[in-house]
Amino acid sequence: MAKETDINDRLKQIVKQVSGKAGKKDTPIPEVAIKGAGHIFCYHPSKHIFIRVSRGTKAYIIEEKENDRVLIYTYSGFVVEIESDELIDTGFD
Repeated sequence: MAKETDINDRLKQIVKQVSGKAGKKDTPIPEVAIKGAGHIFCYHPSKHIFIRVSRGTKAYIIEEKENDRVLIYTYSGFVVEIESDELIDTGFD
């Protein structure tokens, strides 16, 4: 697992990239998408609840966790945990 500061730095980098304020020195982070159509319920670690997220939503990987789970930042602004096999790599769309 990554340190708290590493996670915060990665999240700041993702927000800069999404907002279009990333500089030339910033390494871009590739996008992923949640497979399928419809909805999926994902764990929201800061609120300790499950929330409904639309499948097909683009996201960025913040941290790879244990048990084949990944912490992601979705385009809808949520930070959720999801199983890694639910994601597909879309690169830099």
